[in-house]
Amino acid sequence: MKVLIVGANGNTATRVVRRLVDSAHDPVAMIRDVGHRAKFDALGVPTVFADLEYPVDHALNGVDAVIFAAGSGGHTGKDKTVLVDHIGAIRTMVAASVAGVPRYIMLSSINNDVNSTSPIAHYHKAKAHADNHLRETDLDYSIVCPGRLTDVEATERVAVSTGLHGRGDTSRENLAAVLVACLDRPNTIGKTFSLLDGDVPIDNALDAL
Repeated sequence: MKVLIVGANGNTATRVVRRLVDSAHDPVAMIRDVGHRAKFDALGVPTVFADLEYPVDHALNGVDAVIFAAGSGGHTGKDKTVLVDHIGAIRTMVAASVAGVPRYIMLSSINNDVNSTSPIAHYHKAKAHADNHLRETDLDYSIVCPGRLTDVEATERVAVSTGLHGRGDTSRENLAAVLVACLDRPNTIGKTFSLLDGDVPIDNALDAL
């Protein structure tokens, strides 16, 4: 399966790419800065240039699945959050549907809500709007909602729940492992679930969905 990773240069997304390199799938890194290409060349991963603030249809040609792991980042304004996490995400969904790309895995966020009043309400609202749109498409989607992301090493043990509100940490490595694992698990299609670090092996946790 050829898998397009949207936002591939990001902290979590790069971990996804590395895991895909060691899997049966073929990653394609979507980047918007030519300076990021060398990292993926070193991994032997092809790149495609596209910017979520503009049409991205060309990036979806010939791929079988999308992992959306892009984000505007914590140092940009609320306008960028809307442009990337909300509108940009929907842009890739539309492009996937038009190109006939069936599988779409969304890296979302726990506590996202269109009526959020959290300290990062603009982010939670943007993610919620994108997720709601994805659920209305004809794509075979999975929506993974982690907690506060950390850079601790993978434990390969998690807590998965269909309850989408709460608090807790999620290792980026555990998150990357779950995003990749969803590709081979039809039972995750049409599912939205929270993901926190926990005590259950990833395979067992996903089997229970």
